[in-house]
Amino acid sequence: MTAGLFVITLILSFYLTSTLMDNLKAEMKNHLTYTQAIFFDQEDYENHIDTLMLKELSNNEITISSNLDLKKHPLGFQIYKNDGKEYLTLSQYYEPKKLYYTITRNIDHEKSLISNIYKMMFGFILIGIVLILFYAKSLSERLMTPMQKLTQKFATMHENLLHKIDTKELPKEFISLADSINLLITKVSTSINYRKELYIGTAHELKTPLAVMRLKNQITLMKYKKHDKIRETLNQNIESIDTLNAMIHNLLEFGRAEGAQFEQPQRLNLITLMMKKCEEYELLANSQERNFIYHFDIPHFRINVQPLLFMQIFQNFVQNALKFTPKGGLVSLNTRMDLNNFIIEIKDEGEGIDESKDLFAPFQRSLQSTGAGLGLFLAQNAAESMGVNISLKNRKDKQGAIASIAFPLNRFLLKN
Repeated sequence: MTAGLFVITLILSFYLTSTLMDNLKAEMKNHLTYTQAIFFDQEDYENHIDTLMLKELSNNEITISSNLDLKKHPLGFQIYKNDGKEYLTLSQYYEPKKLYYTITRNIDHEKSLISNIYKMMFGFILIGIVLILFYAKSLSERLMTPMQKLTQKFATMHENLLHKIDTKELPKEFISLADSINLLITKVSTSINYRKELYIGTAHELKTPLAVMRLKNQITLMKYKKHDKIRETLNQNIESIDTLNAMIHNLLEFGRAEGAQFEQPQRLNLITLMMKKCEEYELLANSQERNFIYHFDIPHFRINVQPLLFMQIFQNFVQNALKFTPKGGLVSLNTRMDLNNFIIEIKDEGEGIDESKDLFAPFQRSLQSTGAGLGLFLAQNAAESMGVNISLKNRKDKQGAIASIAFPLNRFLLKN
């Protein structure tokens, strides 16, 4: 738009200046033609015309001579400067009278007028640019406001927290876009719900036949003597069934975790929530002949968080620490804060982990583990849904492992 304004203004300026000069030349030419037809020589011209008045009124001065220096004054129109003034001259040879007629005009006034035209057009361009910028800013704000609303909606939205966009808040130009997005959200929500129901339904369907198989194996086991080989086979079957039950339990947990990810964030004091759970873990540790201590550097850390998802991570880390710590060992929990994160650390006194393995992958487990290997996988999924960072590494003193949960401050404090 600015380029168009500039081009149009430039063309108009050239047209006005060109028209002005063409009219001026036409006037001089007509004046000279009239003089050629009426006056025979310079003396005749001066006897009938008040040359001084003509010069004052029209800025024109006419000379008639039989000779003309064509190098200095060639025939036709010519522009030259003299004493800081600019002149336009027209010289013609009139054959019937064998004379040269020359008309000279001071065009300083016209040049000043042309200069003012260009200045005025330049001013129009500047005013036009300012108006265009103002209009563009106003238009962009009108367009960006709904875009910012959509962006804010998307920033807080992920596959587990899907909210349809309220089209009443948007201009009519964006309603079709919002409707398309809402349709996509509906399809994604349906797919996620179907997947969750599939996990839970499949797990429940498997639990019943496994329970029957286990019961029949136990009844059959009672019929055989202690050292009979079939007893060993039946015991192995029962162990396998128990392993399958553990895997199904994890599948159920995964299904429940899928549901928990739809939980709306709540604003609460994370320290208070952890303190209540730590009292329970302290009793659990004592019952398992282990020690559990906890320390919080700060009394308050109030954020928007999904409690079920957080507890899934927190409980998994604490229970794993208690499981892999030998009897009489110590599990400690503490919090700290650096420039970018609020960090929860759970330290155990177990044998450590194999850091070359991705323990957060599904069905990945250590040699000492008897589980199905889905606990850390579920914790990782919960962490990704919440927007926290979790890690598991060996202690520097090689006396166990450290599990940590890091809450980025720019997400949980500055954007509440």
